[in-house]
Amino acid sequence: IIVNPSNPQNIYLGAMGKLFGKNSDRGLYKATDGGLTWENKLFISDSTGCIDIAIHPLNPDTVYAATWERIRRPDRRSYGGSSCGIYRSTDGGETWTELTNGIPNNLPTVGRIGISTTPATPNFVYAIYADNIGYFAGVYKSTNSGDSWTRTNDGALSNLFSSFGWWFGNIRANPEIPHNVFVLGLDVSKTQGGGQTWVYASSSMHVDQHAMYIHPLDPNFIFAGNDGGV
Repeated sequence: IIVNPSNPQNIYLGAMGKLFGKNSDRGLYKATDGGLTWENKLFISDSTGCIDIAIHPLNPDTVYAATWERIRRPDRRSYGGSSCGIYRSTDGGETWTELTNGIPNNLPTVGRIGISTTPATPNFVYAIYADNIGYFAGVYKSTNSGDSWTRTNDGALSNLFSSFGWWFGNIRANPEIPHNVFVLGLDVSKTQGGGQTWVYASSSMHVDQHAMYIHPLDPNFIFAGNDGGV
């Protein structure tokens, strides 16, 4: 869920739908009345939902949505596909364009994607990719609000997801410190150079990192949520 910072009545919600069946209640929803009513603004298919959302910190009508094609059955699971991608709206979610310049797109091997923006570098967008099996597939960065992307120097993160990246998928850019970004997998790693280098940052925390919150006024005050607690 993302709330418009300049109008808290505008809320964006990503929905993945039923776990074990196809259904039409997937995609990105928007409320303009604080959540009393919702409208689906980005629907891809009955097997593809919206797994992550980010908003431009200075231009809140610019919204980014990550879609994820996910099918699970008692005897199999498919955690990726050609409909996985990153979409951008510049009119508050009314219309959407898929971003394709420099990032994996329209490929059956693309899996879960996480996205993040930050007021520290307003036109930067970061995205983390898993492949359709669950292995780490890269951290990408855009410096022009998503028009084009480059892959960061992420070789140190090759084992971040082990083989189940569909279980993780989060990336968090620091709201106050430029180029400081955290990625969440089995452990937490961070960069202080916008992806030029990455280092282990979990200290002695329990494994399987699922959530991170960085205080917007104190970038040194960070909460992490994992399989061991908060």
